[in-house]
Amino acid sequence: MTTMIDLWTIVKIVSGIIGTISISSAVIWWFVKLTANTLADNYKKKIEHDFERKIESYKSQLEILRVTTLKYNDKQFELYIDLWKNLQELKFACIDLWNKVDYVNLRKFETALKRTHQQVETTSILLEENHYVELVEIIGNLQEFDTGKEKLIEARRTDADESTIRQIIDFNRQRKDRCLQIIETMKTSIKATIKGKDGQKQLA
Repeated sequence: MTTMIDLWTIVKIVSGIIGTISISSAVIWWFVKLTANTLADNYKKKIEHDFERKIESYKSQLEILRVTTLKYNDKQFELYIDLWKNLQELKFACIDLWNKVDYVNLRKFETALKRTHQQVETTSILLEENHYVELVEIIGNLQEFDTGKEKLIEARRTDADESTIRQIIDFNRQRKDRCLQIIETMKTSIKATIKGKDGQKQLA
């Protein structure tokens, strides 16, 4: 009888220990799960916060880029309008000098040439590369045209022979025709550039 009581007591003790262990395990599992969920939530919030912060940073950078681009486009738009005006004045001065070679037309042409040359070089950073190359070629040819016209005036003043005068005239004609050709070629390209800048301004 005593042995059975002792055995029963042992069973109850063991059962109690097992029950305590089960409860402890459940508590530990709940705690581990809660801790894991908390850590996961905190990590998720941190990731979301970092992501939102990066998005805001990108938005800020894009806005700065947009404003900077608009300012650049505005400046380039104004430059091309003014440059085309000066280029046309230079073209007309060139034609006038070609039609009538005298010091009045020569000085008018040289003034227009100097003004356009200075504008091209001082604003070259805003010019499209292909336009800059073409403008440099125009300026170079017209500088030679200017020198040729001075030589023509001097040749006629000193009664140079007809062959020399004809050579000078042919030289000048080649420079003039080449420049007028480039200007006309640039016209379409510059119009496209101006329209492109105007369109971007409207979209903004």
